[in-house]
Amino acid sequence: MAGFGGSKLLRFLMVLYFVEAGAFLSLAPWSRFWLRRVVARSPDAFHGLLLSPYFRSFLVGLGLLHVWTALRELEAWRRDLFPGAGASPREVP
Repeated sequence: MAGFGGSKLLRFLMVLYFVEAGAFLSLAPWSRFWLRRVVARSPDAFHGLLLSPYFRSFLVGLGLLHVWTALRELEAWRRDLFPGAGASPREVP
């Protein structure tokens, strides 16, 4: 995803999505929201999976992956706006 060459608005919306989805996936599985809104409203066959600490940790991992992707995209965006600003002395010709 780094270096996405679309419009600035699309790029901003993509970063915003990754940050929000990452925050939700990282925090929600361990909150009361998860128990009340997700587990309580799901079919009984899925309760074991949704309450499993392994599945919840998997969702946290997905959330952290989303946040990492957003940070990489922000860094690529910064490099596009300010080329050479963060380059080490060896990288500058």
